[in-house]
Amino acid sequence: MKKSIVLLLSLCLVMTACSSKEKEKAAEEPKTTATQEAPKETPKETPKESEDQKLATAETEEFAFSYPASWQAYDLSQLNQPAIKAAYADPAPKSAFADNVNVAADNSTFTAKENADMVVAQYEGGALANAIKDFKKISYTEGAHNSGILVGEYTQAQSGVPVVLTQYIVPTGSSTYTLSISYTKESYENGGKETVQKMVDSFKLSSKALAAADTGKTSTGQANAAANAGQTQLADMMAQIIPSITDNAGQMTEKTYNYIVSHKDLFPALTAESKKAAKSSVDASVTSRHLFKNINPYLDKMVQVSGPVIDIEEEETEIGTIAIIHVGDENDNSFVGLYMNSTGDILEGDEVTMVGLPTSLFSFDNIGGGTTNAILMSVSTVQKTK
Repeated sequence: MKKSIVLLLSLCLVMTACSSKEKEKAAEEPKTTATQEAPKETPKETPKESEDQKLATAETEEFAFSYPASWQAYDLSQLNQPAIKAAYADPAPKSAFADNVNVAADNSTFTAKENADMVVAQYEGGALANAIKDFKKISYTEGAHNSGILVGEYTQAQSGVPVVLTQYIVPTGSSTYTLSISYTKESYENGGKETVQKMVDSFKLSSKALAAADTGKTSTGQANAAANAGQTQLADMMAQIIPSITDNAGQMTEKTYNYIVSHKDLFPALTAESKKAAKSSVDASVTSRHLFKNINPYLDKMVQVSGPVIDIEEEETEIGTIAIIHVGDENDNSFVGLYMNSTGDILEGDEVTMVGLPTSLFSFDNIGGGTTNAILMSVSTVQKTK
């Protein structure tokens, strides 16, 4: 099971990788929804005049922003990206790349600067080379209310068109909204830069979104533990990575999050003492049969899984080495482990034992054309047994 473990803190690439033909097709549709989850929340569009061109306002229950009135709403059902809440694109691009804007929301608790730094590290490192080539950071500017504006330039891989990307990153404490605006360099330098600034200035969160953020900060175990930033940082990172591993089908619950925060020395367990503590914490009565029947009672129970490595991959990131290990147990059940460290000399086909927390049940397409159900584990230790 090959999955990218890049932190997809920005989803602008989903839009920028689309061809102009796809955008023209979207433009021909009489009406498109601007939110995948709730079609009734199609942004209300209110045309208004600006000094140099007409702008329209997209408004949802969570946010509002302006965009060029000639742009068309993109059909989000084509993207299969629930994190994208609204998207608009130029229906008549002058090149093979269509200028566009989208708004994404996720449960990131990183600061705007941390989000921007990770985006730059991934893009400059070539992690998304199939869509972005030769990314170069132009600037980062801190904004009001702990927000930030990242500007970068890259070559869109499929079309070869130079693109300027502007991201307005707005953290709320319990989530992050990102307004991503992509213009061809030619458009950007010929009036687009001024329009981009107006779009950034127009972005506002609703009172409902801000209230939800306040509620999240006061009612969850994540917020209660946030007083100790060092203690929560790893759990926050893991919670952010999990949706990208599972194609947004899995997430870390509060139960698992709180366990990791309370046992931070076990994730990962790197010393002889912590490895011993991890193994002694295993509840031997919990088997794969229990987990696949109902994972919920065991989200804060350490379990042990042994079997051959079906697939393994590691990636170097700004926050260190991250590994994904797909293991099949004696009952041919699939366990996919997220391990926040290098796995050393473990390779595909090796027999290993993983100790960790069952975190989420999800499924993925297998090579036989069917679907495989799997348990995602937050791994404490992984050791080769053969």
